[in-house]
Order: sequence, then C-alpha cells, then structure tokens
Amino acid sequence: MGNDKKNTKKVPSAAVPTEPSRVPRRLQGVAVPGEMDEQHPVWRIALLDRDHDGSWSWKITDQTLIKIVDFMATMERLTWREIRQMQTGGDRRRGPKHKSIPRNHLCKEAQERLVELNLDDFDELFRFRTGNMERLWGVLIGDNPRIFYPIWWDPEHKVCPSADR
Repeated sequence: MGNDKKNTKKVPSAAVPTEPSRVPRRLQGVAVPGEMDEQHPVWRIALLDRDHDGSWSWKITDQTLIKIVDFMATMERLTWREIRQMQTGGDRRRGPKHKSIPRNHLCKEAQERLVELNLDDFDELFRFRTGNMERLWGVLIGDNPRIFYPIWWDPEHKVCPSADR
C-alpha cells in the first residue's frame, strides 16, 4: 500500500491543456460543435482515389490543387445548412449547387470503381459543384462532426453526367 505513490506518474503541467475548449482565433467560426445543419464541414482525405485514371482522376496541376483547397477553405466557413441552401442555374434549371446523389445515378464506371474501392456500401455520394463542369465527389460520414471524405475530382462532369449533356 505504501508503494501507490511510487507507481503514480506525475504529468508535467505543460502537458495538461489550460483551455481545453479553446479554438484558435484563425479557426473560430469553423470548428463549431452542435446540430449537423449548424456544423461546419470537416475534411478527411483517407478515401482519395488517387489510383484511378479513367474519365476523371487526381492527376491535376498545382493550379487546380490550389483551386480545390481554396474552395474547401471557403466551404468550411459555412454551415452545412448554408451549403445545402446554395442554388445554381437560372430560372429554368434552378437547383441545389451542392447535393447528395444516389449511387445508382452515377455512371457505370463510377459504380464499378466504388465496388473496387469497397465503398459500394454507401447509398449516396455527396458532390460539391466547384465550377461549371467541375465536381468534388465524396461521402459524408458521422453526425458530430459531419465529415466529408473526398474521393474523386471530376473536372468534366463525367461521374454523374446530366441527361442533357
């Protein structure tokens, strides 16, 4: 019994956070917990399909990479509600700019690739529209926080082409 003090390791005071809930000033307005619609996007890149070289791929220029990173930085300052409320198109073709798409609406190549990646258990993918034709495809996982895992960069709208293209 007298050895209890000897077995207890002392934690240096520098290792104990003094402000456990502190959010760096640069990230304020980005990492806010709460309801999913009021949360800001969180990104993880573990599911990037860097090996695919078909109708779309991650073989991109430095300029394109900067464009994607800038886009993601802009999106993470918005809440999921704000992102889902964004609209695109004119009066005739008005619709959500960023949205979930059922897996069976994707082109055959994309559906087959999801099987190869063992990602075919997702019923839908989420896509960000980053330009006229450009799309960033991935999956949403979790509710608190809601994490977007990008899978594909689709610069020519090939993963899920519109019916009129």
